[in-house]
Amino acid sequence: MISEITQWILEIMRAHGQIAVFIGVMIEQVIVPIPSPMIIMGAGAILISPDLNIPHGFLQILWIIVLPGTIASTLGSYIGYTISYYGGKALVIRFQRFLDVDWNQIERLEKRFHGKRQCLSLFFLRAIPVFPLSLISIFAGLIRFPIRPFTLYTFLGSIFRCLFLGFVGWWIGATYEKVAGHLDSLETMISVLMLIAMGGILGYLYYKFRKKG
Repeated sequence: MISEITQWILEIMRAHGQIAVFIGVMIEQVIVPIPSPMIIMGAGAILISPDLNIPHGFLQILWIIVLPGTIASTLGSYIGYTISYYGGKALVIRFQRFLDVDWNQIERLEKRFHGKRQCLSLFFLRAIPVFPLSLISIFAGLIRFPIRPFTLYTFLGSIFRCLFLGFVGWWIGATYEKVAGHLDSLETMISVLMLIAMGGILGYLYYKFRKKG
């Protein structure tokens, strides 16, 4: 099913070009299991002529892939962010017995993620191709990361992510599927590690605040 949807998106790119990049990235943000590197790398391999030199290819990637991909990635990030921002509190309160963490502890964690370092962390997490975008958005929403810096650094990080993946897809051509598959496997591993890390953070907060109490 996921493979079919991915191939359908790539076929739309062949037919409709730039607008299909926007649609494909938006769909990838909603349907999390879709390999996120596959869409942008596929766009680079499909939409940018292999006969172009690097300067011309770079400009084509910026216009055809980076612009629509970055806008779609930023808009799509609001989905997980908004759901977590408004629904995260209810879930934490409902399952706090199992999490051993209450909402007051989450609010204390929130205050630690409102500085310049945290904004730069968001930027790098968005820019590095192997980090799962959905989990980043969900975590940012859960800790009530301010919407303006969230939007700005998500947008800036997405520029670098789309540029890198689009360039690699164009450069390696038809072999992009193998490389994208390896990146997706790495992204899946990091997703698991991030979930474990989130659980570790919540457990640490529980231990710390309970000890103070």
